[in-house]
Amino acid sequence: MGKASQKSDVFSFGIMLLEVFTGKRPTDLMFVEGFSLRQWVSQAFPARLIDVVDRKLLQDEEIRHICFDHQTNTSLGSSSFISTSNSILASVFELGLMCSSESVGQRMSMNEVATRLEDIEKDHYYSALVQAMQRHY
Repeated sequence: MGKASQKSDVFSFGIMLLEVFTGKRPTDLMFVEGFSLRQWVSQAFPARLIDVVDRKLLQDEEIRHICFDHQTNTSLGSSSFISTSNSILASVFELGLMCSSESVGQRMSMNEVATRLEDIEKDHYYSALVQAMQRHY
């Protein structure tokens, strides 16, 4: 409705998560005629996250291992990559999609977002990923 609210902040946070992990902006030329960053990620989630993840993340062996290698049964180059619920990327992309839901009523509160982020940090290789990204970028 064009009004700023806590739920619009949640939406923006979700889009920012998708931007960071895809390396794409919502204004990218590939997003035309109603096709959006969120739709692109949603179509790939969860089975084809390899198709939307930022290629720069895949170039670093340590980051790739943290995000994929311990989770997959197939090679990273394969389009048949299967994401599991244990994947840090699956968790982050899921959170981004939930936060950026088109339905305001389906979006989380920022308190719920913070709790989910804490859960991701506890349950996954989050700290190692952040440290590897800081060294690489």
